[in-house]
Amino acid sequence: MADFKRIPIKKFSRANAEESSESSYWMGYKFPIVAKEYSAITCIDFSPVQPHHYAVTCSAKVQLYDCASNQVYKSISRFQDSALSGTFRYDGKLIAAGSGDGLVQVFNTQSRTVLRQFNGHSRATYVARFAMNNLHIISASDDKLVRCWDLPTGKEVITYDEHTDYVRAGSVSKASDDIWITGSYDHTLKLWDKRTDKSVLSMDHGAPVEAVLVYPSGSICISSGSNFIKVWDLISGGRLLTGITNHQKTITSLCLDNSGQRLLSGSLDRHVKIYDVKDYKVVHSMDYSSPITSLAISPDDSHLVIGMSDGLLSIKERPRRKEVLPKFKWRPKGSTVRYFNSRRSGPPKDAAVIAEKKLTRLPLHDKLLRKFKYTEALNSVLKKSSNHPPIIASVIQELIRRDGLQIALSGRDEEALLPVLYFIKKNICNPRYSSLVSDVANIVFDIYSPILGQSAKVDRLFLQIKEKIHEETRLYGSFGKLLGVIDMVLSANDTSTSSNSA
Repeated sequence: MADFKRIPIKKFSRANAEESSESSYWMGYKFPIVAKEYSAITCIDFSPVQPHHYAVTCSAKVQLYDCASNQVYKSISRFQDSALSGTFRYDGKLIAAGSGDGLVQVFNTQSRTVLRQFNGHSRATYVARFAMNNLHIISASDDKLVRCWDLPTGKEVITYDEHTDYVRAGSVSKASDDIWITGSYDHTLKLWDKRTDKSVLSMDHGAPVEAVLVYPSGSICISSGSNFIKVWDLISGGRLLTGITNHQKTITSLCLDNSGQRLLSGSLDRHVKIYDVKDYKVVHSMDYSSPITSLAISPDDSHLVIGMSDGLLSIKERPRRKEVLPKFKWRPKGSTVRYFNSRRSGPPKDAAVIAEKKLTRLPLHDKLLRKFKYTEALNSVLKKSSNHPPIIASVIQELIRRDGLQIALSGRDEEALLPVLYFIKKNICNPRYSSLVSDVANIVFDIYSPILGQSAKVDRLFLQIKEKIHEETRLYGSFGKLLGVIDMVLSANDTSTSSNSA
């Protein structure tokens, strides 16, 4: 006897667009670990050297997190006021941090001891960065001053006072030991060269500048303020290349991934946007529970850390590849029975090999259809526990093919008829099933219209189906009128175009 062929379940394409490879990559980060700090997280910075531990600045301390366990392994709390802008030196051995009282301090990451203190700012210092030579520190403050300090001697190298408002953003150029850029609440970005006594370039962002980022090549600069980002060409004298507006609120932080091909921006609108630097179009977006105040991605792209205004720290990590050790293969010793048996090959070439027949389990509706129990088969897929429209539609199509749909729908009492009416009500306006459900509805109306008025539940469902059909009809009529208006506008436009060309 031939095997029973299972009913093919009709598959429909997804309504939403399939995920791109870019989205799949960024969604590859594991479910985030969430840590709670005491106040808003003002800065996150990764160590440039392996292992890429990261420093989280909040409240009156700088927390050092282990990249393997994502737990705090050291805490630097030698601040009289709030801690600001804790960043690593490029060898990962020192950390520079500003504070709310204007003091800039340098700490040893191993012993947490204070190696240097630079006391020159009178207000909160939001920018403290090491220069590329690891011998100078750049600081900028709410006192509108930008200073350069010599780390070995502890003395000030140069001071700039061209900004007219708070300076809360800064970035060091990786292409030179003497060049850095700052952004201020006076809407300007200024490029500084330690070898000169004034700014080399000045650019107007058009809003208070919250974050500044210089590309590794040193030729392009990115600034963020308000809800837009601007890209500047430093080689062409600060020429504006493009502007990006994809956030709804102030953009607070910027960073680049390891390849330098993706730009990440965090905003108070609780979203992180990821851009392709070729055309600065958004390739992926992430949303969070609170406004974002800082973000950073590790140099090897293994960790994505987001800091929020309520002290939450979201740590996303890419799954690590497990090292597969070579399996030990036991081999029997020579001159033994096991050795000779292991050397035997498979069956002879002329031998007939009969494959073992695998048993296939049929779902309940297929078993019932196999026994020609049409009513029970339809009831089995209409149950709430197994109510899946594609399966129901496939069973109905099979019943139509067998001329058994009317048999399956007739002879029902109130309890057996209600699931059928619920299915019709739910899917009568669904374009995927509307034609099929219409056939079912016509048969149900023909069979059970003479008994209307005997059950309040059945009567109510019939009325609801009727109202839904009328509503859909009115909607199609409105669409038809709208289509006629659009056609008239397009034809008028074509007529005016042809008359103008003539």
